[in-house]
Amino acid sequence: MIIETSRLTLSELTLEDAAFILKLYNDPDFITYIGDKGIKSIQDAENFIDTGPRQSYKDYKHGLYLVQLKDTTSIGICGLLKRENLDLPDIGFAILPNHRKMGFIYEASKAVIQDAKRRLHFKNILAITSSNNNASIKLLIKLGFRFKELIKIDSNNKPTQVYTIQLAS
Repeated sequence: MIIETSRLTLSELTLEDAAFILKLYNDPDFITYIGDKGIKSIQDAENFIDTGPRQSYKDYKHGLYLVQLKDTTSIGICGLLKRENLDLPDIGFAILPNHRKMGFIYEASKAVIQDAKRRLHFKNILAITSSNNNASIKLLIKLGFRFKELIKIDSNNKPTQVYTIQLAS
């Protein structure tokens, strides 16, 4: 376990989480707002976990974490990503539909931001979202992020909103 809150635990993803990742990454809202990551089988999910989050833990000491209720029900992911085309780490999150609008991702995100400040000693982090992802935009603002700029980050050429938050006291 990496982080614990009053209702949640955040821990490193393992290959045992492949079925959950397969389900989450194929949620229609995930595909609409984050994108189709091509995870269509347990093998694809295992490869993603190995080459994405697990590699990030080794390289950067952070990554996407599994978000679970205290009863060990997996409900989402939340953590920091380091993208080649951004100069700072950015927070990422996703949650299954039946656990939305209960404050879980807000709680997980607050914990990830505190970890970024206390353990990783980051002074700023970013967040990115599509312009039409109103739920994520509202959450980022509630967390204290401020709109920074509009950029084109991938090959689809759709504009992506960049938000920033200052962590230094």
